[in-house]
Amino acid sequence: MDTPIFEKYLLGRANRGDTILIEYKPSYPVEDFSWGILLPALAGRYGVVVADFFGVGDILFRNYARRISGREYSRVIELIKRIKVVKIGPGSASYGEVIEEVVPAYDPQTFLKNYHAVIGKMSRSPVKPEYFVTFGLSHYIHFGGDEAMKSILTGISTIPMEDWVGIHFINKDVLRKEHLAMLEEIASMVFQVSEEGLKARKEGGTIDTGRG
Repeated sequence: MDTPIFEKYLLGRANRGDTILIEYKPSYPVEDFSWGILLPALAGRYGVVVADFFGVGDILFRNYARRISGREYSRVIELIKRIKVVKIGPGSASYGEVIEEVVPAYDPQTFLKNYHAVIGKMSRSPVKPEYFVTFGLSHYIHFGGDEAMKSILTGISTIPMEDWVGIHFINKDVLRKEHLAMLEEIASMVFQVSEEGLKARKEGGTIDTGRG
């Protein structure tokens, strides 16, 4: 893909404290974009923490890693060593360094306690992360319903993440339209990634990811 365009529209416009949604359909191989483009770009130049709900990020990483080889595989393996991981719920994390393991909570009080602990851990890291990326957030909301959504809103409004940019991969078909609307409302930017490229649904126009 055209790296300058990618950095200008997705990364160049993002400020610390911004929340960015990257929405995708379940039939789209989102690992090609997440692990093939975005995370290597971030890990190569910035501090990155990945919050992995139920091991979704790990599954996507393994899907991607099985399809690459040679120099590309070696490059990705070296880059992921720089990623810090917060593991939320069951599942493994075969990439990066696990800095925290959290049991999923759906009531706002417990969620806020866990959220505060994770933010504190990130703030005390010797290398301050500039990006906070999540996988499986839509699954967490699906399992927890309205309580999960209430917990997320409580956490964001109580302890805003002003020191880094939040990028959240969202499987649109997992969520109820009301929950997706709530996430889009509080997001600074909303993108949709597909075979046709990266399309900005909130802020900007259409950006070619170079897959075609």
